[in-house]
Amino acid sequence: MAARNYIELVEKTLRVLESLSESEPGIALGELAARVGLVKSSLFRILFTLSKLGYVEKVSPDGVYASTHRLQALARKSMRRPSLIGIARPRLQEMCAKLRESAWLAEWRNGTVLMIDVAESSSHALQLALNLGDRCPLHASALGKVIASHLSRAELESVLGKGRLARYTKRTISSRKVLLAQLAAIRRDGYGLNDEETIPGALAIGAPVFDSTGRAFAAVSVTAPTVRCSPAKRHEMIDETMRAASTISEDLARVEFVASFRMTETETEKTYGS
Repeated sequence: MAARNYIELVEKTLRVLESLSESEPGIALGELAARVGLVKSSLFRILFTLSKLGYVEKVSPDGVYASTHRLQALARKSMRRPSLIGIARPRLQEMCAKLRESAWLAEWRNGTVLMIDVAESSSHALQLALNLGDRCPLHASALGKVIASHLSRAELESVLGKGRLARYTKRTISSRKVLLAQLAAIRRDGYGLNDEETIPGALAIGAPVFDSTGRAFAAVSVTAPTVRCSPAKRHEMIDETMRAASTISEDLARVEFVASFRMTETETEKTYGS
């Protein structure tokens, strides 16, 4: 299956573009063919197509080709595009330093919520063992629930599926009716809790992050053992988590960041919670 999905023409075209980018102010057709391992006729068709699209130009009558400003601008644009992690990390670090607890960043990707960055606290010997790349269940984790609270009903039903909601502890929400009521409250209040719903003795508080179009595509959370979470500490965690999420959203709006993702059905893999 993997072999059938591999498109050799794409590989060849990328090899041509890479060689052109390394060959300023240009390279002859014969030399380029030898460098990328293509016969001249095949290479000419690739160059002709790229030329029509504005990414390559013939710079001399004897067949010397070079990349255009359009291709160079495309590369520069990609390099300049700010990343979610780059924008959010200073806010995670600020939250971690103030609360003396680990702060997490998750993103909505292809129908699941993935933890993609963390500012880990070293203030306490007792820490929660979570990992980047862990999946956060929409119905049980703070990161998952705050994103789920902004999904349409159709999206939510698609990703939750028709079966029973997975239970991780005795506190995990298993009723879809109860879950919908909690998601409505999260949407109203601006934050969500995971109070021992995935890990006994662990509390996580999350808040949604919005891109410049107003879509909730990410979330931040802070995690701590419940033994360290007095009522006053909980209120502080809620305030700081909401402040961090709001600031990240403002930073994303300032640079006109638009999330790129699409809806797919979630894969049935093990999930974890933060």
